[in-house]
Amino acid sequence: MRAVLANMGFVLQISGIFIILPIILSFIYNETVATVGLFITATIFLIVGFGFNAFCERRELSYKGSCALIVLVFVLLSLIGSIPYLYINISNGDIIQTITNSIFEAVAGYTTTAFSVIPDRSILPASILFYRVLTQFIGGISIVLVLLAFFYPESKLQDFAKGMGFSKDQKIKKIFVLIILIYCIYTAIMVVMSIVLGYHDIVYALSFVFSAISTGGFAPINNIKSVATTFPMNVILILCMVLGASNFFIIAGLFKRKFKEFFTSEFSVFLIMSIIAIGITVIFFRFSSGEAMFLIISAMTTTGFSYVSIAEFTDGFKFFLIFLMLVGGASFSTAGGIKIYRFILMIKAVRKAVYESITEQDYPIKLFGRDYPDSAILQAAVVVLLMIGLVFFSTFIVSSYGFQPVDAMFETTSAVATTGLTTGIISPSLALELKWIFVALMILGRVEVLAFLIIISRINKWQ
Repeated sequence: MRAVLANMGFVLQISGIFIILPIILSFIYNETVATVGLFITATIFLIVGFGFNAFCERRELSYKGSCALIVLVFVLLSLIGSIPYLYINISNGDIIQTITNSIFEAVAGYTTTAFSVIPDRSILPASILFYRVLTQFIGGISIVLVLLAFFYPESKLQDFAKGMGFSKDQKIKKIFVLIILIYCIYTAIMVVMSIVLGYHDIVYALSFVFSAISTGGFAPINNIKSVATTFPMNVILILCMVLGASNFFIIAGLFKRKFKEFFTSEFSVFLIMSIIAIGITVIFFRFSSGEAMFLIISAMTTTGFSYVSIAEFTDGFKFFLIFLMLVGGASFSTAGGIKIYRFILMIKAVRKAVYESITEQDYPIKLFGRDYPDSAILQAAVVVLLMIGLVFFSTFIVSSYGFQPVDAMFETTSAVATTGLTTGIISPSLALELKWIFVALMILGRVEVLAFLIIISRINKWQ
């Protein structure tokens, strides 16, 4: 367990460093209360992070240890990250309600879900609004960092490092820095593009790009329709959402002009699915092409931006969005869902089962340049079934509180897929116990249920 804490320290240190940005903004706007809350949060992140690194063992983690790491990272990020909301008292209610809402808001940010139970976001200090957006970026990068470091073959990481100009003996932390740098470069490019093309509010531009590229959904303003329907931000946001939902190795390869790999990866399936989904939305559900494109990309990338009332949608269209959210984005991306490769893998597995049943011969599956053994197919199937099972089980609980079953399923799917689109169930008036259920759903959806089950299994193998 000490090895898990040691590796977690780096993520916490990075989180503390990033919070310097809203602290600077709080000084600019002379927001004293927010400054203190943010400073306390950054300090705790840095102290705990350095403590874990200094006093815990640095050893290679087993798969069970890696699962523990990914779960604990998001739990600890959310607990410490709730401090600014607690400090400014976002609920103006009793202590239990304030603690619940603060943790809910932090979890929604770090898991990139973007649900919100803040009664009136317009009265929040500008630095806290920016902090909300930044938590998504930190959470999005964190999931990629942890996944790449502990679930990806070391040889592949070394090949990647060499291909990007790093020598083969570079330490993994330097590869981490490179990962962060690449996301920051894409963020900077998009912010500069938005300003050059006519959107002149730098803070809002940075906030929207942070939110979109981390496939979050928090926005610095209450009504984003004026931004999402006006050039250049309507185009910038879509580009950022697609980049965020793309496999990290693929978007990193764009620096090396590996455009062919980009279009022959999961992105090709995403592109085909999005074109079909947009067409269906326009033809059968009577949306304009602009509304359809923005909403479908937002749902498929699990970003959760929306400027239309989802509560007014037909049940058929809600089910359609549920499917798109559940599939989600690409592997090793900031997006949620079961991931595109698992969705395609399940389709191929059906063909494999039929072929092998008839011929009694092995039918190998190869997808996006990788061979999938039966064990990998079984694990993918278990993840898909667990995610679907979690949605149905939580739908039963939420609907028992008087909500329509379709709306309850939409809301729980949005939580498990870390999307943040809502029919209105998520609100400040939501029952306290349901808020905690959604907190659990967001974390389980972000880390995936299988990782949690592996942690609580009786097989004791941490190294």
